[in-house]
Amino acid sequence: GLSTVFRVVNVPNLNSDNNNHSNKLKPKYSSSSKKKESTCKDKDKDKDNDQIPTVLATDIIYEGRTSFVIPEYKLIFFTFPKVACSEWKRMFMRMNGNPNWCKTSNFNAHDPKLNKIKTLRDYEPEIATAMMTSPKWKRAAIVREPKERVLSSFLDKAVKGDYYVKKCCNNLPTDALKEECKEKEEDFSSFLHFVTEYPKECFDVHWEPQALKIDDKWWPYINWIGHQENLLHDSKEILKQLTSDRDEEKNRSALERYGISGWGAEQGCEDRPHGFLEENTSMHKLETGKKLLEWYTVETEKTVEEKWAVEWRQENANFTTIKLFEEKE
Repeated sequence: GLSTVFRVVNVPNLNSDNNNHSNKLKPKYSSSSKKKESTCKDKDKDKDNDQIPTVLATDIIYEGRTSFVIPEYKLIFFTFPKVACSEWKRMFMRMNGNPNWCKTSNFNAHDPKLNKIKTLRDYEPEIATAMMTSPKWKRAAIVREPKERVLSSFLDKAVKGDYYVKKCCNNLPTDALKEECKEKEEDFSSFLHFVTEYPKECFDVHWEPQALKIDDKWWPYINWIGHQENLLHDSKEILKQLTSDRDEEKNRSALERYGISGWGAEQGCEDRPHGFLEENTSMHKLETGKKLLEWYTVETEKTVEEKWAVEWRQENANFTTIKLFEEKE
């Protein structure tokens, strides 16, 4: 019979911001008349002009609290757990003039009462529809390569802590399953088995597919998509696009105004020397890109490709495709 040989294929360095693939950040369409460089695909939105969707109260983007609105900059930003979302929330607090933006310890930037950032559901559905469809608004998201994101949630929530035990193992239907789940808490294959075979008991936003956090009808309207493996570059690109009529310095970008300094883990707020995301204050930034081959096997890669297939089917998300193991006949 034919023997099957598996070989490791090239894995891009998913943690390098020096990767020269700036074309990963795609302005899909733009209200600016200036032509984007040829590496960026412009989204042809006119073809569906007669069927512009409307925001319904039941839409995922409206019901959830992950569609952040910064009216001064005409920005809607969609966040995903495990994709630098704490830092972006601090950026939005800073843009909004919330004095707590720079507190990095003993402050929960995810708490809506504390961060005070508006989300789509703070607006009537018809207003939200206008913001979601107007070419004057930027609708941005930063996504993460799905295999890396799933591994990151496992390392952070199962290996590093007991969050997974509380959120999944303890909810399983029988004592035997609970025991097995806990015993194999640090086994990636077991983690994938339980979170996919028991989706109700083990549901959690940290491993829920990113594609499912935005309604299918709205994905084409997100006009800037960045990628976590190019986080610094893509975040700067998004902030460079934003200007405010209320800024006393005309045409100054949000990057110049809020992104150049004042960031970092140490105390001191505005005096901190780092730029936005240059020194990630998020405690859970695990270098998972380097760990992919350490943790994945042929089988677990296949499991993620099958069970998270919805990620790659959502072509508007434009995920980086990586193949760790390749079947050779």
